[in-house]
Amino acid sequence: MTREQRQVFRILLVEDEAADAEILLRALEQQFDSDETRAIDFSVVSRAEGALKVLGQEEIHLVLTDVRMPGMGGIEFLKRVQSLNLFIPVIMISGMNSLDTAVEAIRHGAFDYITKPINPEVLSARIHRAIRMSEILHQNWALRRMAVDPEGFESLIGVSPAFQNLLRMVQDIAGVRSTVLLVGETGTGKDLLARAIHDHSPDHEKPYQVVDCTRFPEGMIESELFGHVKGAFTGAVADKMGLLELANGGTVFLDEIGDLPLSLQAKLLRVLEEGEVRAVGGTRSKRVDVRFIAATNQDLETRVARGEFRKDLFYRLNVVTLRVPPLRDRKEDIPILARHFLVRFAREFGKPLRDIHPSAVTDLVVYHWPGNIRELRNVIERAVMLCSADRLSHQDLISLLPAAPATVEAAPSSSIGAELLHLPYSEAKQKVLEEFTIRYVEGKLAVHGGNVTHAAEHSGIPRQHFQQIMKRYMKEDV
Repeated sequence: MTREQRQVFRILLVEDEAADAEILLRALEQQFDSDETRAIDFSVVSRAEGALKVLGQEEIHLVLTDVRMPGMGGIEFLKRVQSLNLFIPVIMISGMNSLDTAVEAIRHGAFDYITKPINPEVLSARIHRAIRMSEILHQNWALRRMAVDPEGFESLIGVSPAFQNLLRMVQDIAGVRSTVLLVGETGTGKDLLARAIHDHSPDHEKPYQVVDCTRFPEGMIESELFGHVKGAFTGAVADKMGLLELANGGTVFLDEIGDLPLSLQAKLLRVLEEGEVRAVGGTRSKRVDVRFIAATNQDLETRVARGEFRKDLFYRLNVVTLRVPPLRDRKEDIPILARHFLVRFAREFGKPLRDIHPSAVTDLVVYHWPGNIRELRNVIERAVMLCSADRLSHQDLISLLPAAPATVEAAPSSSIGAELLHLPYSEAKQKVLEEFTIRYVEGKLAVHGGNVTHAAEHSGIPRQHFQQIMKRYMKEDV
């Protein structure tokens, strides 16, 4: 792929020290020369005022800026960048003596910070992460100017390749009456997809019935599905038509089909194969013409192998299978979905909320979302309920996003203390960093009998920076 064919990604570097700018540019060029998917263009200016002019004239995807510059400072520059375009990630570059300012910048919405001297590997990792975030934010910024709902699929929102592929399959199968099996984790929106398939089918004006196979006790679900005749069991005081018969001509959605009791799986198979239902206690079968859509969050093939699900029913349901991707595989959709829920709940609660701060969008995108779209909706609902500002911030969201359970289980002895979980992410991270730094420096000094030169040399840190650390964290006059 030639440079002309690659996507151009534009980085603006704001650095008043020519030597530092040269080091950064050389490191960036070395890291991205081999990138086959995108071409990187660099613009360099020495002052924030000049950078603002560039931002007003050109499309910039990422800003790297020194914290301390002549004229306008890094924090004020960050605020001005956000006033021009909320969705340009800004990475702050700081020396050890300006680390406090860099941390403050994170609180004001900076994407990240890097300390001098620059480590090329660290720089590459941070830049690649920022590039990914920039691509997501720019795409969503453009989409906010147009309707984000797919045409005709108002309940399904998303622009990610995974979502678009799924949507095309939904459109293809909606017009035929084949049985469909939706497979995906809890909270991925399988119920919305099932409804969309029905709504775009030739039978969209016919009934649509939902059967939650986890909702009814085993003794009741048969009656719900097939109906019953008067006197069939205690409490059956009159004939009752089942959901399958009520859906005649339309669609039945069997949610969490993996939880259907084995005793009913054979009866459901008979309906699928013969198109007939017999009410509980009845002696005659009735013809029904129903399209079935089933959904599960389980591995049905594994359940079949364990004898927990009928093989013949699985094959009968598995005519067309749609695998619904988890939210963590649809990261491009997270900002759009979050704003969709924000508008919805702001209107419902009468709140003046209009947007989500870029730092909060970052929190949402990097979170793992084990509960998928349902969890995202609940987080935004709680955040909107508690927020009194005009947009959701990092502080509004971070306390609502729990730490990943796997991390705690993997290392219970080093799990994060409860006192840190009450802090915003940047503050908690800084507190842990400070405690580690103090212990590390004290340990090195103890090993080398208080000799700063030897301790610094053995640590791989320039003596001047080692002294700055001692002065800042340990209040030592060196």
